[in-house]
Amino acid sequence: MCIIIILLLGCREHGSRVVVTGQEDFREGDLVVRCGFGMESKIVTKMSGSKYSHIGILHYDEEGGEWTVVHAVPGEARKGEKELVKVEPMTVYFAGDRAECGAWMRIACEDSIAARAAEYALAKAKEMVEFDDDYMLSDTSRMYCTELVWQAYLHQGVDISQGSRHEALKPVCKDGECIYPKDIEISELTLFVKPFKTLTK
Repeated sequence: MCIIIILLLGCREHGSRVVVTGQEDFREGDLVVRCGFGMESKIVTKMSGSKYSHIGILHYDEEGGEWTVVHAVPGEARKGEKELVKVEPMTVYFAGDRAECGAWMRIACEDSIAARAAEYALAKAKEMVEFDDDYMLSDTSRMYCTELVWQAYLHQGVDISQGSRHEALKPVCKDGECIYPKDIEISELTLFVKPFKTLTK
C-alpha cells in the first residue's frame, strides 16, 4: 500500500498543501525540490525556467523513523541566529507556508554512492556550515542549496549538473553564474523528476 502523507503545516496561510507520495520507494541521497512563495523563489524560477527554486537531499532518520531533508536556505533562521545547513523533517520542508509545489528526483548512481552523498550533506549540517548569500561556487566554506547537493555528489565522483550553469543577478551572485535546481533537473544523470500533487482549497 502506498504511503501518503498530507502535509498540512501552514496550509491555511496559502490555502494549499503538498501531498507527498511514494516514501516507501525513497532512497538515501535522493533529492527533493520545491518552490516557495517569496520574491527570491520567483526570481530563481523566472531566470531558470523551472517550477522549482529550492533543493535538498534526503536522509532517513532511523531514530525518529522518518525521512528528513538536508538543505541550505535563507530567511528561515530565528532572529539573531545564523543561516546554516540544516536537517528538517519532510513535513517541515514541505510545510504549507514554505512550498506551493514539490517533486522527488533520483540520480543515476549506485545506492552506496547516493548514501555517501547524503552523509556528506549531513556532515556539513553537523559542521554548522553557513548559507552562502553570495552564491559563489568558488567558495566552498559556505553553501547555497544547489551547491550543497552538487558538492555532496561531486565528492563521490559524480557531477550531477554536468557543467550546466545559469546566469545570475549581480551583485547577488558574485560569480555571475550559479547552479539552479533546473541544472540538475535537465541533467542526463537525473533518472526522473516526479512531481507531488498539490491540493488547493
